[in-house]
Amino acid sequence: MSQSELAGGDVSPSYISLIESGRRMPSEEIAKAIAARLGFSLHEFGVVARPNPDDRADLVRRLVVARGARAEGGCEFAADELVALVDEADTLGEDDVAWEASWELAEIYGDLERPVDRDAVLRRLLDDPLTNSSTRLRARVAAAIAELAQCRGRLAEAVRAGEQAVAAAAELDVSALEWCRARLALIAAYTARDDLDRAAEALLDIMDRLDELPTDRLRGLACWAAANVHVATGRPADAVPLLERAAGLLPPRTDLRQSARLALTTVRVWLLTDRAMDAVDELLGWTRQAFSLIGTEADRVQLASVEALVLARKGQFDEALARAAEVRPVPGLPPHELAESLVAAADVQVAGGRMADGQKSCRQAAELFDETGAHRRAARAWRTLVDVFADPRTL
Repeated sequence: MSQSELAGGDVSPSYISLIESGRRMPSEEIAKAIAARLGFSLHEFGVVARPNPDDRADLVRRLVVARGARAEGGCEFAADELVALVDEADTLGEDDVAWEASWELAEIYGDLERPVDRDAVLRRLLDDPLTNSSTRLRARVAAAIAELAQCRGRLAEAVRAGEQAVAAAAELDVSALEWCRARLALIAAYTARDDLDRAAEALLDIMDRLDELPTDRLRGLACWAAANVHVATGRPADAVPLLERAAGLLPPRTDLRQSARLALTTVRVWLLTDRAMDAVDELLGWTRQAFSLIGTEADRVQLASVEALVLARKGQFDEALARAAEVRPVPGLPPHELAESLVAAADVQVAGGRMADGQKSCRQAAELFDETGAHRRAARAWRTLVDVFADPRTL
């Protein structure tokens, strides 16, 4: 009998596989159904979870402790505790506790910048019977996979996962967090991959219902996503009011790093408009200070590329070239975002007379855009190489 036949309509075939491998203990109800299909009595089947309330209470207590440790900055301790907790919950057949602990573990691996481990946990969750029994959980996991794939520069995978998340969330109300997160993940993936028509189409769905979104954070992220689409389609002036609204909805007191990243995006957009340099300097100074407190190495590389552009705009080319030289691959910096920083560095290097350096940066950017599937920006970078650097007199 196949796993599908054995599963019937009670559970998924993957759940049968987990029972067969000893990773799940079925409830008495499910065990009766499986035993009947096999022609056994429940006694003969002999594999039934007999939950101990004390065991479950201990698992839940440890999950709460791990979440508290994460909130206090003890992510390494929390990760170790959750790995053990997931195994024990699996053994005891406490599927819902195992699911929640696995999700928390995936989030902590994100905090620790361990993308490979985070991806492995999310993939397991995607195949979990509980995930497949709930459109809400499936949308949540697929959206997280899309976000992670984009951070790793796997843009085609990010689009696929984002589309799966949106499909899973189709029956949910706009007030559901998973409905919002799925669409934001898909818009970001489309934008990063230069599929701007689809990005704009997906954006309409969420912006038309902006005031219905359940939290300020989600409304702020939606405005930020819309601004990115406007910039990518060559309309930076339209992005400015959206970024200003996003800043009001995503204040520093709730997430300083996120607020600083939004400020850096705003400075980039202001440089494409007629914003006064005094305002640029003020916001850039605040961003620099915030990143000095809580920024990552990837944040500081992106900051260097924007500072280089600002210094070049002021004619301070020695300082600008020094900052442009700091643009390099670092852990946690997505390849397509590194490419954007390299394009900025190339512009500064060309303006500062460092043509060979500019050519190298531009070529690296073009190759990274190609590798990640951002073909529109790749074509633009390759054209720059031909138009600006083809003449040997410029080198």
